Amino acid sequence: MAIQISNNDLKRLSYIEPPGCRSEILLHPFIPKETVELALFQEHRFSFYYWNIWTNELNGEIPSLVTFDWHQDLCPPYSDELDELKLLDNTHKGELAIYTWAKLSHQNDVQIKAALLLNKIKDVYAICRQKCSRPNQETVIDLQGNSHSIRIFDSVSEFEKHLPSISDQKLYFDIDLDFFTLSNPISIGGLQQKKQFTYLSKKEIVQSMNLSNPVIESILKKVAGITIATEPEFCGGLKQSNHFLNIIDQLYFKPSLFHNIPNSRRTQWRHLFN
Repeated sequence: MAIQISNNDLKRLSYIEPPGCRSEILLHPFIPKETVELALFQEHRFSFYYWNIWTNELNGEIPSLVTFDWHQDLCPPYSDELDELKLLDNTHKGELAIYTWAKLSHQNDVQIKAALLLNKIKDVYAICRQKCSRPNQETVIDLQGNSHSIRIFDSVSEFEKHLPSISDQKLYFDIDLDFFTLSNPISIGGLQQKKQFTYLSKKEIVQSMNLSNPVIESILKKVAGITIATEPEFCGGLKQSNHFLNIIDQLYFKPSLFHNIPNSRRTQWRHLFN
């Protein structure tokens, strides 16, 4: 017999995460006595869930988003999604989780603008490799009439030039692991047979994402939440996606993410480990 969940039942759910998501609370990498939550998932749209609940918990402070992604996930919600987005009660985690999983575009390309429309993200700084006709700067007016800026950069070094003009005190740090692909034949339109996947080397990934890089240090000094999408299909397979995740895990954390073995040291930032 199918399980029926009424709207009233959904409202009473005190906590639920979208399927396949894991999250962990860590010490803040730079601010003593503060914590930051990291969320890991395959489907990039699930970041929408975490940005909403984190901003809700900040009591009025709205972080901007720094996202590293091969694709420009900057499509607006489709008409049917937008109608339900306007009715969404994002203060109820159950309703928010169901909407994120079942209704938000499974192309995983609208989560950023959906969060902007709800005023859960202030501005967006997107570092991505995908080339398209979209302008490098855009303004979005949310459902409450607030104005939000989107800026697109084609490299970490280009974003670094913009760092001095960023006044945000809190940032969400978002990584789609397919950012570490170079030639990426998977797009919304499907597989382009003339191309094959090519990748950054481990050395190149470490150099670009290491804390010695002023871009990464600046982000983590202000970080208010971290989202990582593994997206194995867009990384060239599960093995390649896990390879990228392992590099990030070893670069930032020790012993490793989700290290919850009883009577053992839990996950810590590697640069704080002693």
